[in-house]
Amino acid sequence: MVKRAKVVVFGSPMAVGHVRPLMPLAARLVARGFDVVWAISGDASEPASDWKEPFAQMGVTFVDVDAVAPFARNDAFPTASATSVYLRALARANDVAEGAANAIAVAVAGRTVVAGVNDYFALWAYVAMRKLGIDRIKTVVSSFPSSLSAPSLDVGASDPAVQRELADLRSRHADVSGLDRPLRAGLIPDDPSVEVLGFSSKDLCLDPPDYVRLVGAHVDALPSVDDLGSAPHEHQALVNRLRAARESGARVVLLSVGTIVTKVALRRGPPYSHALKHLYSSVARAALGAGAVVIASTTVGQPEDFGVDEATLGKDTRDRVIAMSFVPQPLLFAHGLVDVMLMHGGANTFHETVLAGVPVLVWPVFGDQESVAETAGKLGIGVPIESLMYPNLAGAQSLARITEEILPKMLAPGESAWKAAAVRLAERVKGGDGLDTAVALVTG
Repeated sequence: MVKRAKVVVFGSPMAVGHVRPLMPLAARLVARGFDVVWAISGDASEPASDWKEPFAQMGVTFVDVDAVAPFARNDAFPTASATSVYLRALARANDVAEGAANAIAVAVAGRTVVAGVNDYFALWAYVAMRKLGIDRIKTVVSSFPSSLSAPSLDVGASDPAVQRELADLRSRHADVSGLDRPLRAGLIPDDPSVEVLGFSSKDLCLDPPDYVRLVGAHVDALPSVDDLGSAPHEHQALVNRLRAARESGARVVLLSVGTIVTKVALRRGPPYSHALKHLYSSVARAALGAGAVVIASTTVGQPEDFGVDEATLGKDTRDRVIAMSFVPQPLLFAHGLVDVMLMHGGANTFHETVLAGVPVLVWPVFGDQESVAETAGKLGIGVPIESLMYPNLAGAQSLARITEEILPKMLAPGESAWKAAAVRLAERVKGGDGLDTAVALVTG
């Protein structure tokens, strides 16, 4: 008789920032003999089906929630405000949880489910798992855990639309525990039987809520040096080009504020698009003035949208500015080829820079990025930059001071104070393996 593998059910939004933190955990579970069934809910602009092939390569069974319970109300919440984001998540729970539960049941096909794992933005997945009778549920916080204590996340107390969605959710799913009390951080059911996990370190995340258990960072989630041979040829060429620059004595500065931030800034237009262009071009000029090579991630935009084109920076900078729609930053980190990074403060990228010992300049735009920016400053591994969205950010410096004083010091010969602090922090954070801890918690 063939022994059937036990199943762990995953549920998440389709956005990369919510999928990536869970992928190493899923891969580790598969490697240890568990079957992982992963359900994703997307929308017309970002369909869940984009993950079908990557999951197949991991040996994960993919459940396309869009195919059975499409979320049709995404466009009803068009802004990126905190209220709109949480409203969208609540509405999705109302609209797709039932269909998702049915689709997951089909994929599980009567096998034993030992646990469920949901990203905290996938409230629909928590509801679906409870309806399937899954007792052991671990909710993973994909944001920087300290940000869950921010007052801005208390979005439901005074907003009528939020209250309507919550009332609908409680009415439809009265049998689901934890929904009858206020949701923690706007989205996490107050269910004592659910453990809330964060892939971060106590050395890095200084003030998480008391209900979040920090299991440690994804220490082994970055590509190893051996991965270079299997990287695309253009990425191998980039690594070799940067190595040559390093050997000639040049530093390397990476500019990347992420796809979502870029989309928001370009879609909103002035003054947001102008602020983004001024940021990139100013930092690029300062880096070039210090003799560095600049890599600029343009994601959905063009070099001219960011002011990193020849017309803005000058033809003499052509050989020292590399603008790419996709920068393989984990690969560059693994090879130690980034000296300073300008970033938006996304939790995943922040943890990658910490593990790589890379000092950062942080320009936050929304969500947990404010908390990340402030933490980088407190830890001495980076400097927050005043932004249009956060003009009163604690510890932030003006862009003028960043470009005229701070970045040149970061790029000066020798080891800067920020680099020394980043290296020390990396050694401490690498002391624990969050994946092994998480696997033990999930599987019991």
